[in-house]
Amino acid sequence: MAEVQVLRGYKNKIEEAAMDNRNKINTLSKLKKQRGVSMRKFTLNPLVLAMAASVLPATSFAQDASNDQLEEVVVTGSFRASLANALNTKRTSANNVDAIVAEDMGKMPDLNLAESLQRVPGVAITREGGEGRNITVRGLGPSFSATTLNGMEVPSSTGGLDSSGGVNRGRSFDFNVFASELFNKIILNKSSKGSLEEGGLASTVELYSAKPFDNPGPHAVIGGSMAVDNLTGEDDPRIVAMASNTFADDKFGVLVSFAQSERNIRQEGFGTVRYTSAFDNSNRSFVGDDSTVAITGTPDPLANYPELNPADTKVTSESLDYMLFPRLPRMDSFNTDQKRTGVTGSFQFRPTDRMEFTLDYLKSDLKTEVSSYNFFAQFRNTFGSITPTSIVLDEAGRVAVAGEFTGVTPRVESRGQFSDTEFEQVVLSGKFDLTDNLKLDVMFGNAAVVHDEEQYRFNLDALNPTYANADAPRRQAINGLNPTYFSYDFRENSDIAEMTYGFDINNPLNYHFTAPTIRKDIVERENDTFRSDLTWDLDESSIKTGVIWNERNITSERHDPTEGSLTDPVARVSTGSGTSTIMPITSASTNLVTTLSAVTKGYGDAIDPPAGFPTDFVINDFAATKAAYGAGSFTLNPNDPSTFDVTENTAGIYAEYTRSMELAGMPLMVNTGLRYVETEVESLGVAGGVASKRSSDYAEWLPSLNATLEVVEDFLIRFSANRNLSRPNLSSMTATVNATPINGNISVGNPGLDPIIADAVDLGFEWYFAEESVLGITFFHKDIDSFILNSTVSGLLPADLKAIIGTAYPQTNPASPSFDPNGVSMNDEWNISTPINGEGAKLDGYEISYQQPFSFLPAALEGFGVFANYTYVDSEITYPGDIKGTLTGLSENSYNYGIYFEREQFGARVVVNGRDDYVTAIPGSDRNYSENTTGPTRVDMSAFYNITDNIKVSLEVINLTEEDERLYTTGPLSSGGDLNLVREINNTGREISLGLRATF
Repeated sequence: MAEVQVLRGYKNKIEEAAMDNRNKINTLSKLKKQRGVSMRKFTLNPLVLAMAASVLPATSFAQDASNDQLEEVVVTGSFRASLANALNTKRTSANNVDAIVAEDMGKMPDLNLAESLQRVPGVAITREGGEGRNITVRGLGPSFSATTLNGMEVPSSTGGLDSSGGVNRGRSFDFNVFASELFNKIILNKSSKGSLEEGGLASTVELYSAKPFDNPGPHAVIGGSMAVDNLTGEDDPRIVAMASNTFADDKFGVLVSFAQSERNIRQEGFGTVRYTSAFDNSNRSFVGDDSTVAITGTPDPLANYPELNPADTKVTSESLDYMLFPRLPRMDSFNTDQKRTGVTGSFQFRPTDRMEFTLDYLKSDLKTEVSSYNFFAQFRNTFGSITPTSIVLDEAGRVAVAGEFTGVTPRVESRGQFSDTEFEQVVLSGKFDLTDNLKLDVMFGNAAVVHDEEQYRFNLDALNPTYANADAPRRQAINGLNPTYFSYDFRENSDIAEMTYGFDINNPLNYHFTAPTIRKDIVERENDTFRSDLTWDLDESSIKTGVIWNERNITSERHDPTEGSLTDPVARVSTGSGTSTIMPITSASTNLVTTLSAVTKGYGDAIDPPAGFPTDFVINDFAATKAAYGAGSFTLNPNDPSTFDVTENTAGIYAEYTRSMELAGMPLMVNTGLRYVETEVESLGVAGGVASKRSSDYAEWLPSLNATLEVVEDFLIRFSANRNLSRPNLSSMTATVNATPINGNISVGNPGLDPIIADAVDLGFEWYFAEESVLGITFFHKDIDSFILNSTVSGLLPADLKAIIGTAYPQTNPASPSFDPNGVSMNDEWNISTPINGEGAKLDGYEISYQQPFSFLPAALEGFGVFANYTYVDSEITYPGDIKGTLTGLSENSYNYGIYFEREQFGARVVVNGRDDYVTAIPGSDRNYSENTTGPTRVDMSAFYNITDNIKVSLEVINLTEEDERLYTTGPLSSGGDLNLVREINNTGREISLGLRATF
């Protein structure tokens, strides 16, 4: 058997011996210091320097969407004006862009930046806790879009608000970290150009905060709103204040802003946490066989697993082992308290007409507390102790839609997540008119984000009455009942089951504590950027060239409770089975628990469950349980794969030429560019207990061409062709190795990953048939060379991995006195999982957009207008294991449309946003073919009334129709993924906000 080649491109520097935790941490610290020296020796090769010297510097062509032009947009304080300004930006841009422009000072069209972006053709968003978090553009997920703030790429890391979320350690940007009031425009680039920094293969999103020179003179706004969610019933305040002024004949300007909001979210629902079978759980079997079960329906094991032998007696006599059952049928309740605070400051100085300096500062803080409660019956990994007594199958004989069981272990899981995300950015920029035609732009920037999160998980298991403990009164309390009895039934509602338990689930004396899971995650990210651009304006053209340097770093740390720092809150007693002990709840410890109804009123109201659905159960009291376990302390766990440090340096140079001309009497604008970029990556971590440092590098040439032809007046044909790249997630490029010798599994980071490169072509037709109006269609094609995929292969260990495993796990090393001859040897075959550059794919689609104010209507109906867009995307990719499917996050069809009515004193609009189902993971967990999300259709509305010229009252309604969020799985891998089995269904309710704004 040949060695498995999974570490290509590494330049390994692995320490010789294993160390204890303290030495590992010290070594990581030393390696980080070394990185600070070595990584700054970053040079461009002589060819690039020669190109820089040979290209004359240059500004953008007059119609290019440069920063100068964007700052000249005048916002007149209405949604219609916002649409008009955005349309003007699109029409006059050299490349293919869309824009969102503030309606007024400190007033974006939506309360969330992601939800503003979803109105752009080709953009779909993912939500957590009912709020937009990430964007998908033309079928490519969040990590394929780069985000800049005031000209520099910015990092982002926040935690999840529900069961589908998690700490962001990738490149995707979390738009929920900022208050929308801090920004005055968003530009979304769908095609590239030479001067646009690489990294956004799907798009580059440019965020801009307000500047005092945008609107000279004294201006101020103060506003506030109060929102209420129909599930929580709590008031959520939101305030914004902004002031700006220019002085000394507009030579100096100052702008400051402050925004703060609180949000109380309740998400309630039901989940199965995927479907599985006894067969897919290490080929386990239920207790007994088919002959002891009352089965309604005809089992068809081969429909789920075509690879089975129909003549196998186990297949015929124990067919229920091949049927699909919910892994953890459960009630779900998520409660989130969130506080978001943001401040900005912008200081501008124009000492002469040829010189301008800007200092931008932005700070944001997002504090989140999530408490979630689940009550579930455990089928996962416990099939061997479960006895089915009656089963009802679906018509196809594949899924158990109802059943009764004994031997099931019910569990209550209470989780607390307490996080704080702090973001800070400083950008200093300068503009210099060296001559009438020669301009220099220089920018220095630093942005950093720190995400600090503690998670607590407390479990209560139902007490087994056969446990021989000394608490007789409690045993008597459940005498005659069987806490391991459980039944479920999906026949009335295929998404939410009726459930019955064999004991009083609201009596705390029927439970015992299990060991808690407590951890702390700290993710620190920092970006440093320097950029310089020279522009030479000619009569009908411009030449532009520049350089840009970035250093991006992510440090991720997993901290576990210090050994001995926590105390069991309840005395342990023997279960009567050897040395096994439990911590039963007694009358003396009931203060550690409460009920769901005590912390969440009206659970079940939003999901309309069937009559037999439990709506209350015992839960842990977080404050009391945390206090009982003790404050404890945390210690860094360097061996955890979530502990790593990765630094990436990039240096690039570009040349761009823009020209206006005529082609057969038709106005033509051409923009062409060439970009060269070098990238170095250095990863630090602990590989199987051994400190490790690995590095890699690569370089790419990225050409671009954009052309716009005005065939007849107001009818444009827009063409673009470019090559762009997206870099792998920094979290995939770690130097970590995590092994489980007992089963021969290894997970390995891969600093040698290559970038994802795509050649893209756009062809668009835009008809600006009236003022503020457009009808357009754009066809797009991307040829993507590869995707980063997770691969698991079996084989002998490469030499470097063998050295790591043999040292870190001496029981696998035949030369070690600790060698276990009955275990897995470092010379045996192992299952090695690692991210790889997998197969690529072609992506094709088109966007249709329409926007028009109904100016042609009679005066009595004046003020109406519409906007609408539709996007179609098609692609197929082959995943490891020869699994075919669409790209994750891709909805084949998505749409957005709205109607507005707006006059000087009053206005209102209703917006509908929808998308098809999309894949969230393929292959799915628990041997499912895929995990998907049902495409939602959301309806929002807003209205305003101008009490005076300076005072406005507003109304916002979010999720007007109370749309559910539904996740599902598609069945076993070998079945081809043709099922639709609910994983979770949740609802966050409707939010209504009433606000008041005053401008001065």
